[in-house]
Amino acid sequence: MKINYLLFIAGLFCAMAFFACKKANPTTVTISPANNPTEFNVNLWGSSDYSNGTSIEEPLCAWTKDGVPVTMRELLQFNLGQIPPRAAILKAHLYLYSDTIPLNGNLTDANFGANNAIVVQQIAASWNPQTVNWFNQPNGLAENSVTVPSTTQPFLNLDIDVTNLMKSMVQSGANYGFKLMLQNETTYTSRIFCSSYYSDATRHPKLVVTYE
Repeated sequence: MKINYLLFIAGLFCAMAFFACKKANPTTVTISPANNPTEFNVNLWGSSDYSNGTSIEEPLCAWTKDGVPVTMRELLQFNLGQIPPRAAILKAHLYLYSDTIPLNGNLTDANFGANNAIVVQQIAASWNPQTVNWFNQPNGLAENSVTVPSTTQPFLNLDIDVTNLMKSMVQSGANYGFKLMLQNETTYTSRIFCSSYYSDATRHPKLVVTYE
């Protein structure tokens, strides 16, 4: 009996060590597709839709084109198939890279304006890149939204902590992506980033997620 008891205790410690080891070795995945089909500019030019599904830029912008106001926002969804359903998300970061040769805004600076802070939200409902436009764009959720401060630097790459947004997406099983926009869409304000259609793959949007 004493030997069996000792074997039981030894087995219990082995099991505890095994699970502790699993806990101590989380998995990190990096998701950075080229030509992401679920990356989309939703834009308004005057009173007309001016959206673009294959732009080389992610322009978060309030400007004018031919003297007419234009407002630009971004929908960005990543395929999370590498992450097991209901995984425990430890951390998640979204990386965005300034376009150093911007095609929007003042055509010189990626970042411009007195207050060019941006907001990153979890998209609230499904959307179709084949049919989405300014007028039917999905809403973003205020809960867990992240505000990126304004900058006076003409170019600034971003590392955005989106852990809480990713936890919500994975735990709910509802991954509709991120909605990015200027916090204040005041004319002549911009934050312009490279998209997954940009020629340099090292500057594509990147999502890095650590889970267990």
